Amino acid sequence: MPHLYLRFNAAAEADEDGFAARLTWLARAEDGTNREGEVTIAELQALVAEETPWATDPDNVTVFVPVAETLALTREVPGRNAAQLRRAAPYAVEEFIAEDIDTMHVACGALARGEPVRCLVTPRQRLEAWLACLATAGIEPGCLTADALALPADDPESVVVLLEGDQALVRAGAQVAAVDQVNLPQAVAAIVPESTSAERPRLRQFNGAMAPTDAGAAGFLPDRVETVPLSGSVLEFLAAPERLRSAPPINLLQGDFAVQRRPGGAWTHWRSVAALAAIGLALTLTLWGAEGVWANQRAAASREEARQIYKELFPDSRARGNPARLMRRRLGQAPVTAGFHRLLVELGAALEGGGFYELNSIAFADRSVLLVDMVVADYDMLEGLRDALRQRGLGFEVGSSEKEEQGRVRASLRIGGGSA
Repeated sequence: MPHLYLRFNAAAEADEDGFAARLTWLARAEDGTNREGEVTIAELQALVAEETPWATDPDNVTVFVPVAETLALTREVPGRNAAQLRRAAPYAVEEFIAEDIDTMHVACGALARGEPVRCLVTPRQRLEAWLACLATAGIEPGCLTADALALPADDPESVVVLLEGDQALVRAGAQVAAVDQVNLPQAVAAIVPESTSAERPRLRQFNGAMAPTDAGAAGFLPDRVETVPLSGSVLEFLAAPERLRSAPPINLLQGDFAVQRRPGGAWTHWRSVAALAAIGLALTLTLWGAEGVWANQRAAASREEARQIYKELFPDSRARGNPARLMRRRLGQAPVTAGFHRLLVELGAALEGGGFYELNSIAFADRSVLLVDMVVADYDMLEGLRDALRQRGLGFEVGSSEKEEQGRVRASLRIGGGSA
């Protein structure tokens, strides 16, 4: 079956013409041959105009978005059936989210009673922008997921790294991340899985390799390091159909964003309408900041829904108060913690564009605190980093700091999941 794979290189940004974004694309024909390239949204619209088969059926379109724009979590969620698990999932991940949970979209992987639930979280506004961006080109995807979730995950005791320019995608079981190559050894060392066998964990590297000394420092023995060159492009590697079928990644198109199936061919008659709707959405996004009343009403409705879920799951409970906190108490979860992935992503976002920095080491302590030894340009940058992380709802402590040559500052930091 012909299939179109698209990959956003960053978040879609609204502008006066609708949306601005760059994507890589790969069109796979029925005979297995590929065509691929890189396009803007305007160029993508021209590509779709060729009337290739995947343009009219969502099942023939898969879209990858940057894993740095999402958060992958695995949580214990109470519920007797799939519907209850899906409804309760947002409240199980709420403690890891700096923003209001009502502004976030939570998608779930396979659901089974008594089993941990894999979740993929992204801001609703960001997901709406990606979909509206695609709609301007007349494309409705059937699957939209984080790019790192397409990495091989057949061996839970291995770390998989895909190198791409100065960036790298990393996966270790359910943990996924995007990391600068300069910080890759520290990031890999922090997520090395515990081995249940007599052998040490394995490192599988695609499209490049870390220095042997860095791999060794991260905890991998030389005979447990595998380096595999790519025969095609990075997108072709991510779009391996056999792997995507055998281990489907979490599809963000659930709930309000689930694909609405139409009779065959009907979508082609609605392309112009979709383009106008997408432009309208771009204008609407600029007005959302003033809709405080609507936001309050929605928050109240969500709180009432959470209360009903709590009563349904725990009918014997007479406790009153915030249903999210009550549910966390029932689950025995700490009120405010954060996982390695979220802390690393927030640190990277806070450092972006802030000036010179150099990471010497990263450690993950007590499953809630990131210990960072780093060098920054000056004390002003250190204060800016503190303010940026606290604005994201994270705790920030400076254990020690000392001035080095050229005015640079070396500091030992503790970054946690709550304000400090």
